[in-house]
Amino acid sequence: MEKRSRTCQSCGMPMSEDEHLGTEANGTLSKDYCVYCYRDGAFTEPEITIDEMAKRCGAIMSQLYDIPVKNAERFAREQISCLKRWAGKEVAFCGSCGMPLLRDEDAGTEADRTRSTAYCTYCYQNGRFTEPDLTREQAIGKYAPMMAKNLDIPLEKAQEMVRQYLSTLPRWQE
Repeated sequence: MEKRSRTCQSCGMPMSEDEHLGTEANGTLSKDYCVYCYRDGAFTEPEITIDEMAKRCGAIMSQLYDIPVKNAERFAREQISCLKRWAGKEVAFCGSCGMPLLRDEDAGTEADRTRSTAYCTYCYQNGRFTEPDLTREQAIGKYAPMMAKNLDIPLEKAQEMVRQYLSTLPRWQE
């Protein structure tokens, strides 16, 4: 199977294997949507709202990571609001920390001072990572406490969640 570093642009599910991918009308695999959200070139639930999707995704996250349901729904809505289906356009995410690059000032800079299309300003400046020696485990240690506090979950669950998410980002691909 081909390894992928994408998430479904409707629900945010990681699509790391071909069997996770939805299908286009001509039978080819979708590059944007998972098998649960998209089949035969159409959304499986075309009428679902972002709030309904956030509720569904939040319920799954709540079960997986012991997140209080309301916190999981809030977090899911924040995350999916930046996805193509709900934002109406493809939003770039930092390939190191996952932050959405919604505004020009969110983007890092290349060596020639142009805006990076791959990394945020906190992770990447002047064509280099701001923390070049940061390991994946150190990144988990850095981000998990913030996630635990924000979602009111045990640190171990936040570490698990961050570990899984970082595995979808280009900087941390194995």
